[in-house]
Amino acid sequence: MLAAMLHKYHSAILTETLSRNFSTPALREIIQANLDQDSLQTFFQPQIHFDESKFAEALAYIEEQRAIIARNHDPHDMRKALGRLTHGAQDFYAHSNYVDLWLDQNGGLEQTRAADIDGLDPAILNNPALRSDYFYWWRDFIYYVPIFKTFAKKYLVFVNSHESMHLDDPSRGPKFFYALKAAEQRTLSEYQRALKTVDPAMLHLFHGSPEPRYKLLPQLKTA
Repeated sequence: MLAAMLHKYHSAILTETLSRNFSTPALREIIQANLDQDSLQTFFQPQIHFDESKFAEALAYIEEQRAIIARNHDPHDMRKALGRLTHGAQDFYAHSNYVDLWLDQNGGLEQTRAADIDGLDPAILNNPALRSDYFYWWRDFIYYVPIFKTFAKKYLVFVNSHESMHLDDPSRGPKFFYALKAAEQRTLSEYQRALKTVDPAMLHLFHGSPEPRYKLLPQLKTA
């Protein structure tokens, strides 16, 4: 997408949640596959970024990537699938109104901290009011034209547009940090779910160790 959570935050989330379990080269491979999801090739694939409220399609894409991890015996392919899978899971919180719904139910910014958010709250994940942003390429490109963007972002922000809703970076205010924390929780959860599908004989290779070494096996944390 032309606008998405900045690469450094995707990288930071993966490093925070997975660095204890993967070797450095393996983690780099996951991060690169995650970042590669932000390309012109994905511009017309909103499900990859949880855009346009295509939640069913986005979840199906995640399951496709999880199936690659489950059936594959090439650790490189497995790690790339994990990277692709986690990208959308992280974008979900930056491109939807999940944070707003959670804040509405928990006292708002005044009564909560970013660390308090539950990014896996089933009541919110299934809330009929949950929605995500739209990017209308024929209109919203104006936000990225230098001569127009300052005026457009101040006076021409359309309801439900990406520019109206996104929490891709700290310039969006304190809600960004709630989205970041929720994305960390979801990333760890998706990793744990994927891990259950991995052939035990492949665990050490998946995590980047040439030999079974128990210290590289995942130390699962609770949310």
